[in-house]
Amino acid sequence: MRAPLVYLDHNAAAPLLPAVRAALSEALDAGLGNPSSVHWAGQRARAAVERAREQVAAAIGARPEEIVFTSGATEANALAWHGVAADAAVLTSRVEHPSVMALARRRRESGCVVRWAGADTHGAPVAPQSLDAQGPVAFLSVIAANNELGVLTDLAAWRALAAAWGARLHIDATQALGRVQVDVRAWGAATAAFSAAKVGGPAGTGALYVRTGVPLEPLIIGHQEGGRRGGSENVLGMVGFGAACAHAADRLAAAASVRQLRDRLWAGLRAAVPGCDRNGAAPPVVETGQTLNVSFADVDGSRLQRALDVEGVCVATGAACASGTVEPSHVLLALPGVGADVARRARSAIRLSLGLETTPAEVERAVEVIALVVKRMRAQG
Repeated sequence: MRAPLVYLDHNAAAPLLPAVRAALSEALDAGLGNPSSVHWAGQRARAAVERAREQVAAAIGARPEEIVFTSGATEANALAWHGVAADAAVLTSRVEHPSVMALARRRRESGCVVRWAGADTHGAPVAPQSLDAQGPVAFLSVIAANNELGVLTDLAAWRALAAAWGARLHIDATQALGRVQVDVRAWGAATAAFSAAKVGGPAGTGALYVRTGVPLEPLIIGHQEGGRRGGSENVLGMVGFGAACAHAADRLAAAASVRQLRDRLWAGLRAAVPGCDRNGAAPPVVETGQTLNVSFADVDGSRLQRALDVEGVCVATGAACASGTVEPSHVLLALPGVGADVARRARSAIRLSLGLETTPAEVERAVEVIALVVKRMRAQG
């Protein structure tokens, strides 16, 4: 009989919350129609969508009319980047999510100016003091909480930089919601991206916060979402996202317990596995407390991930959206002091991310299995 699954990939997708499952079931039973229809079924759907919009807005400190529902955070990031003038210089960092890295590369390949900010030793983007000598920057895009390391960005510094340049600030807040207190207005964000899957909502649903007065050019033309995102609304996805956001405070309340389990996991691995290194360790005040990125000497990370999967332990080697690649983590390679050792550690790294559903028994099981699998892999060579 196979041992119970140990799920340590919450940064990719958190398990569906019971409250979300209940909300989806209720919506299905209600027989909701198309929100654009004027009959009763359509209007019930419209009411459900607007209720969800209110719930998402309340969770991030926004107004309901500032929420644009999308298919996920990747689309939300793309929507925020779309329409930035071709002659406008863009500043982003070298430790962004792959969806933003891809947007930056495409923009650069089209002949636009893209400038890159580096990272500190923990993997947080460092806002440059000045780029005036290189010309003005009109658009800044930065991650709030790193998906691979859990480190938090000093958003106040990026807000000040954007204000000094009169630039638009976009924040990829995908990993921040439910982990830290989110307040898009205090952050100074013009736009901010979010994902339902990271907070126990259904996959395939996200949202872009668009501050009142900020122009937005749609990727998909249509009258839905106030003309900002065309196409029939994913009513169930929106309802589930709203329900998940209504319980975001529960995740914040559990943050201390999750951090204790994460630290227990690290202590167990450090004691049980020789040659285990932690990547990007940061002080508690500047990281989410649910992510552990570790490397094992003489072990390939992708092979380790597959071997652990056979044993019922789910981990990641980097961003979920970049799975299937054998390239080492661009985030780890961007840490200061890149050299042969850092490159080795990047290739042997795995990411373990916990959530409010993680139990002490699962942590103990993970330590036991990882120690056994690493020992076996090293013996095999």
